[in-house]
Amino acid sequence: MQIIQEQFFVNYTIQDGIIKSSASGNFQGNNYDSSVRITCSNRYEVLNEKTDNIDETEQRVVFKIPCPDNKIAGEVAKAIRTILREKKQSLSFVGGFPNDNLVVNVSTPYDTFLLNPTPILVTEFEADKNDLKGKNEVKKDK
Repeated sequence: MQIIQEQFFVNYTIQDGIIKSSASGNFQGNNYDSSVRITCSNRYEVLNEKTDNIDETEQRVVFKIPCPDNKIAGEVAKAIRTILREKKQSLSFVGGFPNDNLVVNVSTPYDTFLLNPTPILVTEFEADKNDLKGKNEVKKDK
């Protein structure tokens, strides 16, 4: 199944996970692009009625952030590790539903995750872009 049009997204927030940068390449005849993959899991307690025991079960999902090249994938992985582990902050982003392999393709652009991202100016009017650029500049003391 291939998605031909997306009209909705799901907001995700993660607190931790296994962070891995993946280099582009070819494996068994399939080409793969650079990305960052974050494997997360939730654990649940479920009553096993046959054994009258409360069992633990785990639900895993992999979040895949596409990147333009291997170097950027490494930078994004480092930035996410800093956000989640060093700063102990949650990470929020947008994606679709997990596919059959429980992989969520993240729609949020990769540069949003970088530690010092360049603000993205979204407007169709050149005058608005110029106005926004002035507000995003850092003013230096003389």
